[in-house]
Amino acid sequence: MGMLVKDIMSKNPISITPETTVIEAEKLMSLNKIGRLIVVENEMIIGMLSDGDLVIEHDLNAPIKKFMSKHPIKVKQDITVQEAARTLSDHQIGGLPVVDEKDRLVGIVTSWDIVYGYLKYEENERAMEKKTITPESSAIYLAMTRSREYEQYWLEKIKGYGYKGAITQTGASAEKLPIKLRESTTVAAIARDVINENSREKIAVSNAVKDAYSQLALINPGLGGGFKIAVVRGEGQITVAIFGKFGHALVDGPEQLTVGSSVI
Repeated sequence: MGMLVKDIMSKNPISITPETTVIEAEKLMSLNKIGRLIVVENEMIIGMLSDGDLVIEHDLNAPIKKFMSKHPIKVKQDITVQEAARTLSDHQIGGLPVVDEKDRLVGIVTSWDIVYGYLKYEENERAMEKKTITPESSAIYLAMTRSREYEQYWLEKIKGYGYKGAITQTGASAEKLPIKLRESTTVAAIARDVINENSREKIAVSNAVKDAYSQLALINPGLGGGFKIAVVRGEGQITVAIFGKFGHALVDGPEQLTVGSSVI
């Protein structure tokens, strides 16, 4: 069945009420180093507040109910991580409240939780001495390599698990970045025999890139950047990991890592 949301979510998330003021919400985000808060009233989730909602200058004493996103999308704790990742991507959002079978708030899951959940899962598999590595983990490790030698090491390693992989890199302005990512990844996948040069398989790569890029765009909308892209083909799926920096000079921003996948 794979990883479930309850295995990787952040438990006991910080929640606020609709009457919490802007300054109180900002302090909570700053002190806890988080980018979103769940709004709860009468034990029901009624909204989400992100740091992006507070970018515009507001009256610091105003209640956050004026700025929060209402009726947020929720997920059950027993769905798969893959389903949660797809929900984040499809709805262009950065985090999801997690509820139990009685619709009670039990956690929050973000794009970062999902990325590092894949790594945690693979480490656990190693600890249990299982000879498996997921396509997601393979793509993450490939994308985060920092030398040609290490790239080759991981390309050979994943081949031993029956996967095919390729790696490339690209940089572009915000307007051209989605196209450049898709084109570079597709060319690399064809060149390394990860996919055949037919429409169905190229579309699968494109969808996986779109999945990963949509998460990047949520983090730093409107900026170009320089990224390394890994594409891995496992049984019935294509996985893409994008790793690099946003910034006007391609070096300004912090390093970002996202993962996308598509059925093939």
